[in-house]
Amino acid sequence: MAKEGNVESSSDAKEMRAVILSGFGGLNKLRVTKKAMPELQKGEVKIRVKACGLNFLDLMVRQGTIDNPPKPPLVPGFECCGIVESVAENTTGFEIGDRVMAFVNYSAWAEVVCTPVDFVYKMPDEMSFAEAAAFSLNFVTAYMMLFEVANLREGMSVLVHSAGGAVVSLFFYMTFAHP
Repeated sequence: MAKEGNVESSSDAKEMRAVILSGFGGLNKLRVTKKAMPELQKGEVKIRVKACGLNFLDLMVRQGTIDNPPKPPLVPGFECCGIVESVAENTTGFEIGDRVMAFVNYSAWAEVVCTPVDFVYKMPDEMSFAEAAAFSLNFVTAYMMLFEVANLREGMSVLVHSAGGAVVSLFFYMTFAHP
């Protein structure tokens, strides 16, 4: 067992598999390859990824059509979920074995990710890894649009135009299933 601060890790592997975007373009620019295991930094949580999201933003990154795209090669992906493998010294709130979902910066499509503790959230017991991987980015987008941009409050109505996709599904869920 490797040790991170005072917390043991369940993996001694030096390499992991990851999806690498070698250049902007089509699916032919994506390859599964071996990559060095990420190093846990101060204030971070190391997560063994069980599922990761695929969103419109990921497609735009792959095509290189976002403002200031990162330079390839890179590991795509902004959201994932899995099991906490280790926690940096003096980082609190999570323990090895916790089921979590997380926001990451261009690294979700890998077997292991390290991300700041502020972007990691415990999963509800009843949520599956597949649900958690599809939830985070879509939920935050829907929430911000409803409650911060539109300033939706009790008694107000919402018109959803051109309904489709995960974000709209969460609009309906947050508005009608859990008013």
